[in-house]
Amino acid sequence: MCAYIIVAGLLLLAAPAGALVPDKIEVGTSSEWLTAGSSETVIVAVQVSDSATGYTGFGGGSVEFEVDGAYGSIAPAVATTDATGMATAVFTPRTVSGTAPITVTVSYEVLDEPLAGSIDQQIDHAAPDDDSVWYGPNVTVGGTTDLIVRMTDRYGNVVDNRREAEIAHFMVGSPEGGSGATFVGGTDEISVPVDAAGNATVTLRADTVAGENIVWIRTPVGEQRIIIVGVAGLPSSIAQTVVPASGSVPADGMTKVSFTYTLFDGYGNPVPGQGLWVNASMQRGDRPAEQESALLYSNSRGQVMITYGPEDSVGIATLTATAAANPNVSVSQAVEFTSTDPVNMLLSASPQSMPSRDVKAETVSQIRAKVMDVRGNPVEAETVTFEIVSANCTPYVQTMEPALAAASDDTDSNGYAIVEFHPGAFTTDRDAPGWSDTATGTATVRATWGNVSRNIVLTWKNYPYLSVETAVSPETVAVNDTVDITIRLRGDGWALHPDPIDVVLCTDRSGSMLYDDPDRMHSVREAAKMFVDQFSENYDRAATVSFGRDGYISRPGANSGISTYEIDNDYSYPRTYDDHATLDIGLTYDFPAVKDALDGVVPDHGTPLRHGLKVSIGHLVAGANDGSVRAVVLLTDGDYNWYGDPLARGSGSTYTSPENYGTLTQNYYRYADLPSQWQNLSAYAADNDIRIFTISYSESLSSSARSTLRTIAESTGGKYYHAPDPGALGPIYTEIAGALKTEAGVDTELDVVFENVEVNEAFVSGVDVFDYVHEAGASTTVESWVDNETPPYVIVPFTTIDQTADWNDDHSLHFDIGTVRLGQTWETVFRLKVLTDGNINVFGPGSTISFNNGTDSLTLPDTFITAHHLNNTGMDFGELNISNLRFTGEEPVDEFLPVAWDLNYTGLYGVTQDVFYSNDNEYTWVRFDRISATNETTSGESTLYVRDLPAGIYIIRVYCYAPDTEDASARLAQEVVVGENGSTYIQLR
Repeated sequence: MCAYIIVAGLLLLAAPAGALVPDKIEVGTSSEWLTAGSSETVIVAVQVSDSATGYTGFGGGSVEFEVDGAYGSIAPAVATTDATGMATAVFTPRTVSGTAPITVTVSYEVLDEPLAGSIDQQIDHAAPDDDSVWYGPNVTVGGTTDLIVRMTDRYGNVVDNRREAEIAHFMVGSPEGGSGATFVGGTDEISVPVDAAGNATVTLRADTVAGENIVWIRTPVGEQRIIIVGVAGLPSSIAQTVVPASGSVPADGMTKVSFTYTLFDGYGNPVPGQGLWVNASMQRGDRPAEQESALLYSNSRGQVMITYGPEDSVGIATLTATAAANPNVSVSQAVEFTSTDPVNMLLSASPQSMPSRDVKAETVSQIRAKVMDVRGNPVEAETVTFEIVSANCTPYVQTMEPALAAASDDTDSNGYAIVEFHPGAFTTDRDAPGWSDTATGTATVRATWGNVSRNIVLTWKNYPYLSVETAVSPETVAVNDTVDITIRLRGDGWALHPDPIDVVLCTDRSGSMLYDDPDRMHSVREAAKMFVDQFSENYDRAATVSFGRDGYISRPGANSGISTYEIDNDYSYPRTYDDHATLDIGLTYDFPAVKDALDGVVPDHGTPLRHGLKVSIGHLVAGANDGSVRAVVLLTDGDYNWYGDPLARGSGSTYTSPENYGTLTQNYYRYADLPSQWQNLSAYAADNDIRIFTISYSESLSSSARSTLRTIAESTGGKYYHAPDPGALGPIYTEIAGALKTEAGVDTELDVVFENVEVNEAFVSGVDVFDYVHEAGASTTVESWVDNETPPYVIVPFTTIDQTADWNDDHSLHFDIGTVRLGQTWETVFRLKVLTDGNINVFGPGSTISFNNGTDSLTLPDTFITAHHLNNTGMDFGELNISNLRFTGEEPVDEFLPVAWDLNYTGLYGVTQDVFYSNDNEYTWVRFDRISATNETTSGESTLYVRDLPAGIYIIRVYCYAPDTEDASARLAQEVVVGENGSTYIQLR
């Protein structure tokens, strides 16, 4: 009710007293609104009536007025209704705005319960006197944030819109370089009324340019300005600057390459405080790449700065920078550290000792001149000339003189100029003057680069010996670092002869060998001939045995023009019959005669395999050369019969004719000339060092027959094969031939002596040059294998041995290698710590390989490393730290607030140190000092003058930044009391 009604005059009609009851009251005020803190008042009126008749003449009632004292007061608190049933009081507001509920209670003696009523009195705020703003001080560029303005009157009441909405006006300006800051809705200026809660709210969309979005706010209170900083978003790209831009610098131990990475968000703003992984991979020659990485953070400019180097050794470093928050953002750059001016040359040869060209026509040695700078780095594109300055083969006779393939060469990227050296060739005529089976020649080759010349002596021989290769890694090494030495011995074919071979071809000549077209005998014969061709004339021997009931053909000569196939299938040619098995030709060096004997085999019928095997083994036992490799190659196309089981299983007899053993029952014909243990022909062969290789050539063989063939072979160290068709025969015979070419043993020992080591062309005690390093899996490793088998046959599996005791004994390393075979490689790798600098010839005098029971020897070739006190720094970056920030005065502070701190900066530029204070619980920070520093500055100090500042609790913060480090800051842990009472005033925003 906005106003009350005063009833004047007398009631014209009186109701009967017995029917009137005061059961209704109405409460009203003279005004709906009052203003907090004002002198305004309202009259509160109460009207009592009878609800049935509307009669109001109820005087004498007691009226009590109540109100929340926070809103105001009411007087009188108790009143009496007049003759018209009305009573009044005056409400006076206090300073609190809001809704003041006024309650009224009316009592009459005639009523059992008093009457109650109420009314809400609205109290408006006073005029706006102050305003506050709530906002987030930072927002991602292009993002939104809410700003809330709340006004209050002088009494602290919120200025709301209950009576009338006050207006807040907003206007926004973009950061420097931007123009896109707006309020949601697309305008840079907007007016907003307060709501019921007293809030005027707008949503700001920050500019896409990072920086200060300045918002001006005007209210009835006045104007103010706030700053909302647009901060960059996540990294979206990286800009890379490399100095020098070429990315190529000398490996001089001084020059660095600098990298500046700038992180940008999707709008192109530099992104501060973001992690950046920087990985560096340095590749030096063939060595495994050296890896290092660091997680760095961008500074206030969005930058990460690092340097790479300096380096003393050449190589290519690849630096890759990847944003930690967005791995798809990455950039790479290769940096090449190049050699400086050349100053020296080393000369080596591989191999330094070699066979003469009459032993191996393709013999060649590589003469390698390495041109280096002062730190041992290879220098490219330098011309080196080569010449043979002397040669001597006296008293031996050479048919070819030693020669160089070229007179000069330019160094490659590894610093090497390489020419091929061809050794001399000796006469092979044993009757010629000067022939010798130990002929040796030498030559001195000179390499010249500029005014530097080096000589090396090469040797060639016409008798067999091992070949040796050496390698070092790395070739350029830091003093007190390690180098891996590799020594590799090879039995490479020209140096070693295989043991002589005595082999018998034992072939089935049963009637089934005439099956197929061309017949099986023809296919076997041709494959066996190719088998024979794989052996060495005048060194290996072969024989043929065939088994069956027929014999062989008296055939025309090899030049008759009649094919072998025609002869085999024309029975008009005379045949000589012989039972069971025949030695068609005994062991002979005459391989054409062996092939003729194969051509003479004529199939008929019967498979006396046991007897054929017995004849073959017996021939080898009686006629094989001492030390030869002995083997029988047995081929059959059917189940054996006649003479029974070759393994002598079951019962045996010498009284039954051989043809009675015509099945695969495990019975056998007992040979009277063999002891019982050799009735099993596989035992007969094995005990006489004879291997048997068996071939089944037909699908008609029973599983039992195949099993017997397998047992015969494997129990003698041979192998069983099955040839399903003619095409399989050739590869099988070839494989057997390879298996028979066992290698000549050489009792080999290797002694690597470090008693004296050549350093810069002078001999130095090995104790001062190297120290042995044992490391499992790395030093000393030994392994050996044979290359000409698939897969390579492992003789010595990869293993590590500890030679520390051997080294400590006499500074030498000893290896008992034993037998090195044809096609075998023996290799060791050991690790040495380099103790001095210079050009070092790794193997000292006395380092030798001896073999053939010590009758032959090789010296290890000249093998150089270059050692320096290297400065390979790799990746480097500055650090910036503030520590030990402390208050150095006394509380309470009345005039000066001093602080001090420690500074650590390792970068290359200047440091800016900003000092801030906050006296509103860190809501705002005010910079009061800026100090410059260098990488020599170790501490800082500053003083805040507080006399003109309000009393309260003060917090100090120091923020530092430099171009080549991430930013650093420190907050004073102590909160300093300023002013006598130390009262803190916090502005709420």
